[in-house]
Amino acid sequence: MFQTPIPVLWWRSVYASTNGFAFESFMDELAIKAGKDPLRFRREHLPAKREQDLIDRMIEVSGWDQEREAFGMGAAITECFNTTVGQVVKVSKDAKGKLKIDRVWAVIDCGWFVNPDIIQAQVEGSVVMGLGAATTHEITFKDGLVEQSNFYDYHMPRITDIPPVEVFIMKNDEDAGGVGEPGLPPFAAALTNAIYDLTKKRIRKLPFKLDEV
Repeated sequence: MFQTPIPVLWWRSVYASTNGFAFESFMDELAIKAGKDPLRFRREHLPAKREQDLIDRMIEVSGWDQEREAFGMGAAITECFNTTVGQVVKVSKDAKGKLKIDRVWAVIDCGWFVNPDIIQAQVEGSVVMGLGAATTHEITFKDGLVEQSNFYDYHMPRITDIPPVEVFIMKNDEDAGGVGEPGLPPFAAALTNAIYDLTKKRIRKLPFKLDEV
């Protein structure tokens, strides 16, 4: 620990979110550099059967292999609290040339579970929180003080900003893992990887503004 005038505490998914963005962005860059499909490149480096099955499901539910002309798709896979989540994000541009998120597919392997509705709700909430963190939430400081004071200058995603989210749960008899936090870490990387797929612009700093891409 080190001393800082800015108080820093834990956030949903703790360090899995920031590390996941760095890891999965870099993984995507390695895949592009190698001239390989990003999801199949991950398959080469995630040999466990559960991870292989998760990737198969991601490809299946998202239609990953379809031809892409007017849209881009990006993927990310992260693990925390003994749960692995893979997400695919689809982006395109509207009639005015502004970037928009069309859909999010999330596949979660949390092992043995009881109530799928709770899992779906938690993953959907994680995607919304991840969207805010990636594109709108920002705290800035001036003379040692936080500049934002309420929701008029600290913006949150509105319901009209939220894309359709489809959640798919892997079924197996493995030990139960967490569901409240693991759905957040893959989103930002999947989004920025999709933006690269569409625009060839690599985003390495968060948050960013969708309408400025």
